[in-house]
Amino acid sequence: MRLAKLLYTAAVVCGLLLPLGASAAGITNYPPLVNPSHWTEQNKSGDTVILDAKGVAAFNAKVRAASRSMPDLANYPATMSGDALKTRIMDYSILDDDLYLHGNKVSENYKNILRKQSNVSAIPKSVTVQYAVTVRRTAVRALPTGEGLYYYAGDRDFDALQETMLDPGEPVAVLHTSANGYFYYVQAVNYSGWVSKYNVAMTDKNTWNSFVKPQKFLVVTDAEYNLKTDGEQVLYQQGARLQVDSMQSDTYTVIAPVRTKTGLLQKQKLLVPKAASAVHYGYLPYTSNNLLSSAFKFYGKPYGWGGLKNSVDCSSLVFNAYRTVGIVLPRNADQQELTAGTKKKLSGSSQERAAVISKLMPGAALYMDGHCLMYIGNINQTPYTIHALGSYFSKGRLMREMKVLVSDLSLQRSSGNTMLNELQTAIEYK
Repeated sequence: MRLAKLLYTAAVVCGLLLPLGASAAGITNYPPLVNPSHWTEQNKSGDTVILDAKGVAAFNAKVRAASRSMPDLANYPATMSGDALKTRIMDYSILDDDLYLHGNKVSENYKNILRKQSNVSAIPKSVTVQYAVTVRRTAVRALPTGEGLYYYAGDRDFDALQETMLDPGEPVAVLHTSANGYFYYVQAVNYSGWVSKYNVAMTDKNTWNSFVKPQKFLVVTDAEYNLKTDGEQVLYQQGARLQVDSMQSDTYTVIAPVRTKTGLLQKQKLLVPKAASAVHYGYLPYTSNNLLSSAFKFYGKPYGWGGLKNSVDCSSLVFNAYRTVGIVLPRNADQQELTAGTKKKLSGSSQERAAVISKLMPGAALYMDGHCLMYIGNINQTPYTIHALGSYFSKGRLMREMKVLVSDLSLQRSSGNTMLNELQTAIEYK
């Protein structure tokens, strides 16, 4: 999800000066090619189950073992070293850069206020873990503030403090509280950072564990699903789980987490029609075609840095598609590239790279510095992908897309190389 600063600079500054929707030869709007059925129908092994439930669980264990950002929440320790937590929280490197708030350059005094809000002096030698559940879709922040800070005065798309989003019903380990008491530092399934305390509800460990490993649940398979909880519309994004309390002939009774006025977890029971196409009982079977169908649910949606705009960036498009089948990946592209899986290093000529990619399972992920894509199939030995794209280059000019689209790999990057020749790694997560 995070981009190298130089690439980020070019993408944001230049992109803001150009109209949205400019297209190149590599981007297609041809109706058959932006329809998932075109790709699933030509995918000969697309409905073959890749891993069963036990295989998915075993692979997830490999991912956790390979990914420092992904602790096993089911066996999360009751205490942790205060010094270790301080080291995590005191990464203030973002504040080394010039940042802008409401178009104005942020002062050093303001940056110092943010540092002080992290409240590290209050961290004890041994930290006792507390347990909470998210009650609505909530931002995970690099520092304890909800205000957006940007690298450029005119930018409103790339908030430097935005890390990711958590869906309702996600268990988090609460490790620390900001100086003003408004933010918690938490560990989620694949990310740690600051969340608003008003978006989580405290609970006991046994209840928390029921959200870590629900016995019965629905998984959201559309781009999003909305439930009216405690008087508000609550958005669940693709891959989110809703605990099932009971099943009737035509409905599920699900448990929606609610925060009481005192900050404690309360369970609200809601009805979800069994006919609802946006959800599925349990995970989808892990098949290549299910991955493609899930990714295409976001086709045409806006690019959402760190999950902003209730949408996806490049790595969360991949992350969401895989969690519909029960595979839980790291959140960021660089971490996804380094985790478990069957990997192919991409090198050599364009023809050699295309040949390797064309033999991959559709649904495999492709990685380069600062970006990832999902391979969907090929036409005449030309690989095609779906991805959340911020921008690309055309004849030396940066063109801004800011949406989920389908393209081949001929789009240029700032280096002048095509995406095909900038790709480093292809991964089948199995």
